Amino acid sequence: MKNLVDLHAHILPGLDDGPKSLADSLRMLEAFEEMGFGHVFATPHHRLYSWKGIEPDIVEKGVRDLTLAAGEKGIGVNLLPGMEFDFDEIMPERLSTILGKGDHLLVDVGFLGVPQDLAGLLGKFMDMGAKIFLVHPERNQKLCRLRKELSDLIVSGVRLLGNIGSLSGMYGQKVQRNARDLLKEKYYWSMASDMHSHDQSPWIRDGIDEIVLLAGNSAAEEMMVARPMQIVQAMEGDR
Repeated sequence: MKNLVDLHAHILPGLDDGPKSLADSLRMLEAFEEMGFGHVFATPHHRLYSWKGIEPDIVEKGVRDLTLAAGEKGIGVNLLPGMEFDFDEIMPERLSTILGKGDHLLVDVGFLGVPQDLAGLLGKFMDMGAKIFLVHPERNQKLCRLRKELSDLIVSGVRLLGNIGSLSGMYGQKVQRNARDLLKEKYYWSMASDMHSHDQSPWIRDGIDEIVLLAGNSAAEEMMVARPMQIVQAMEGDR
């Protein structure tokens, strides 16, 4: 596949637990280009107790700076700004500072439990104008057992965004089984790398192969190119 779109990557240097240096970020971009990605969203964490100061202006500057450096090295990957929100008690307050600067938001509910009435809570955020992507649901064992709740989320408009590396065993066998089941049962709207370092690129490469193997070429193209390209076009249309 070519011109893949990655909606979720920690690629900006020195902002969160992603790459520490510009050189590390450029190595990641080179790997993305080699794997066939044409568009990558830079989505650093936005958390209540850490990295809280990462606001849209900082992300947008990071994207501009990295784009300039990538161009000087002849790397042709298109970078776009985004953010990954931890689900917490003041998320509505934090969202109010973000909406209007991009309404497609990644939300992480964590790995250990599931908030009560998750669909209702996320529905409130969507009422504020947010389009919600629930990231790596396969890494939350309890959430994966709640198939009706996952289906209800999808019906409400929440889109499930899986980690590509989950399919190749990057997070262990339990997560791998969850991801394969969710993919085969067509729960995912798209798959993303969630890549934090160049060292993870072999897992991503193998995960892409797993998507094609388990879902077929047509569905893989739909999830990795056609659907996420809608987000790229919407973002670039607003600029």
